[in-house]
Amino acid sequence: MIAQIKAELLKVRSTRTTAGLLLGMVALILLFVLLTGLLSSVASLSSAENQRQLLSIGALAGVFSALAGVLLVTSEYRYGTIRPTILFTPSRSRVIGAKVLAATLAGVGFGIVGEALGWAIGYAILSGRGITFALNSGDCVQLALGGLAGIALWGAMGAGLGTLLRNQVGGVITLLAWGFVVSPLLFGLVPSVGRFMPSYAQDSLIGLTTNHLLPPAAGGIVLVAWTALLASAGLALTARRDVT
Repeated sequence: MIAQIKAELLKVRSTRTTAGLLLGMVALILLFVLLTGLLSSVASLSSAENQRQLLSIGALAGVFSALAGVLLVTSEYRYGTIRPTILFTPSRSRVIGAKVLAATLAGVGFGIVGEALGWAIGYAILSGRGITFALNSGDCVQLALGGLAGIALWGAMGAGLGTLLRNQVGGVITLLAWGFVVSPLLFGLVPSVGRFMPSYAQDSLIGLTTNHLLPPAAGGIVLVAWTALLASAGLALTARRDVT
């Protein structure tokens, strides 16, 4: 299993797509942190909640982590390399398990880069504008570790979704539509349901206080549940479908 995970991590590291996702993530986080930090008023950024919002922008890395997870699986179906992968390791559960774990570890990498960038630029803006840092140590730990855990789980969810759909374009479109269209609509129209979507569960995990969010611990449980659901459903379908 360890050798299989190493092989999957090599696939993540050696593709140009991963480098492109990293660059896109850095550019997007940098843009949003700069716009939020420089265009918001000093009075607005002086509150703990708005500082938490600013420093949580690095959690956007979760989108790119999930995309990396989707592509880790669907690219094999697109280029036909899934066949030699299954031939070399006939246990499909081991192959899918290794992909999910590799996507989780890749998500940790995305999370470290994204969160470090978001925190560094965000804190520099607060300091440069003479704004007193309002978060305590507990807030910072929850924001950093909760964000990192959520981003890592997004990678695993992406791999599970990719295993379910297998089509690369379909997987990417479904992920983006789920995260940026379906989830906000549900949360806006039926918040009691929408708060169980992964993006809002992550918001609660990192300590945001938007109305209707779950408690932090419950948000973490929901993220783990989504990961387990997608991975197990993908594994069940992979065991029954032909590899083409």
